[in-house]
Amino acid sequence: MRRCLAALLFCLASAHARPWTDDVMYFVMTDRFHDGDPANNTPAGSDPLLHDPLQKNIGMYHGGDLRGLELAIESGYFTELGVTALWITPPVKNVWRSGYDLGGWKTGYHGYWTQDFLDIDPHLTSAVSMKGETYPENAEGRMRHYRDFVALAHAKGLKVVQDVVLNHAGPVFFYDVDGDGVFDDQTKEEWVQPFKRDGFHPGAAWADTAKWNLKKTQPDGPRELLGKRIATKGVLAELPSYGRKGFSSESLGKSDGEEVECDFFSLRDLWTKPGSAHFEQLVDEFVEIYAFYLLDVGIDGLRIDTVKHVHHEFWDAFTERLRKRLGGKAKDKLLFGEVYDGDPKKLGGYTWRSDWPKRKEPCLDSVLDFQFCFAARDYLRREGGEHGNAGNLERAMKALRGGDDGGRPFYNPNPGPDGKNAREKSITFIENHDGLNRFRVAGVTAERHDLAQVLVLTLPGIPCVYYGAEVALHDTRGKVGQDTESGRLTLFRREAAPLLDSLKEAPSFQAISRAAELRRELPVLRDGSFVPLWVDSPQSGEDDGVFAFCREKGGERVMVVFNAATDGRSPELPAGGFPAGTQLSVTPVCGSSPTSQATVGAEGRVKVPIGANAALLLQRILETAEAK
Repeated sequence: MRRCLAALLFCLASAHARPWTDDVMYFVMTDRFHDGDPANNTPAGSDPLLHDPLQKNIGMYHGGDLRGLELAIESGYFTELGVTALWITPPVKNVWRSGYDLGGWKTGYHGYWTQDFLDIDPHLTSAVSMKGETYPENAEGRMRHYRDFVALAHAKGLKVVQDVVLNHAGPVFFYDVDGDGVFDDQTKEEWVQPFKRDGFHPGAAWADTAKWNLKKTQPDGPRELLGKRIATKGVLAELPSYGRKGFSSESLGKSDGEEVECDFFSLRDLWTKPGSAHFEQLVDEFVEIYAFYLLDVGIDGLRIDTVKHVHHEFWDAFTERLRKRLGGKAKDKLLFGEVYDGDPKKLGGYTWRSDWPKRKEPCLDSVLDFQFCFAARDYLRREGGEHGNAGNLERAMKALRGGDDGGRPFYNPNPGPDGKNAREKSITFIENHDGLNRFRVAGVTAERHDLAQVLVLTLPGIPCVYYGAEVALHDTRGKVGQDTESGRLTLFRREAAPLLDSLKEAPSFQAISRAAELRRELPVLRDGSFVPLWVDSPQSGEDDGVFAFCREKGGERVMVVFNAATDGRSPELPAGGFPAGTQLSVTPVCGSSPTSQATVGAEGRVKVPIGANAALLLQRILETAEAK
């Protein structure tokens, strides 16, 4: 009860007043969380075959919606977990079906196939509000529901981050290879054409298949929503705004420019090349659209998809103009991006403008730290109780603060509008919805999974928990070392769905909640520096599997120790600056400890007994007088 009350008070301290470095994010695929309103599972006019009532086929709609999230917010589910910010997959109206995406037909349940940037998908919205008020059955009503969802989150102290895609739209046009003006949707070549380095495919034509919402991109002009006139020009509804160059299966991993210009399978790449006819108009159109979401709907941040597949100069222009449009409110908003790469030079490069050193202010506020993610998975995501070495984790943490990329650090140390820099606002995570998949797949135990979540919550950066982590959601079809989307499972299954309150008793829920509580109570865990203490040595039976570090700031410090082995360990570790004779309390965060106290020896080292698959936090025991 004490923990729940403390979490509630922390959240209710105004979300806008709370720095992003104090937040714990929860990334949720809305369609896979909870079907709170079954009435929206097959919107009027949609193909009913796109919805799977059994919620098993990961290529189809499962029914999760904003109402499911609202019910969880109302119940205190996220607050008790320790979450303070919800990052949701793109809520905008999507193309509902594609014939060729990663080898077969799928639906746009995930939100990344935009058809209308200024409408909310009807699969996600309800006809009636939580208060019983009826919404209009149109784009205005859907946007009101989305605004009400954001307002409810804010009322409970939760921020909302909207996932956005500026690289591409959904399969809104087809390649009319036979020139008959008809979309032959059973013909692969009309969905996907090979990449054309020079020029473009001239036969592109807008699609028009209502049951799949497969039609021209919107908006095609100004909109009136929520009493606001949104002065969009309609450039997204013009074919020359798209590259129309087709797709190459090798392009996603390239760095020769093809990855910036190609379609993603049947998704349509926007032409963001500087100096092109539509560059300025596209930048201004997206600024107009997302200023509306940030200022009028009230969302708190943007997670920007596929950053490295867009020209860097486009991000310079977009972030600069958007911040100018936001004015003083820019200090409360977070713009972070997905750069799917483990190289800190490439990751951090997007926190700098492309015209550095002429201008040194941030481009993106921060990025998802894939270097950390890959290193943490190498250490902990192993089958059969095996573990890797944590050396790459230490290197990932050092890369945040150091590096040399042509005379500058990897990550931009210059502060953004909120006074925080890209190093401080790096997003730390260990699993996601893309090929990385869930942390817990076949052969990975729930105990090891919990250890990984605690690692995310105790190292520098803004921690992000993936939906389902709180119950160690198990993807039994996924395998270590294999990229797949098989972990996009529904958390609250319609068949024998658990009650929200019942999941709060899950061991993983408790482990994440405990780690989040320590992060709330100890500011040094939120913004203290990282001091490495120990990386396991396979040559030693006492420390094999151990990773230890110190977080410190202004004289305050704590030690955090991880043991990834299947047996207990008793390593003698550097004390991280604690003087000899200091009495330390030992707090298990997950797993167990054979002792509740430890003493720093004369040599400046401390023996730390630790259980299997466990994480401990050590801090100085205050004298009675100090405690008073």
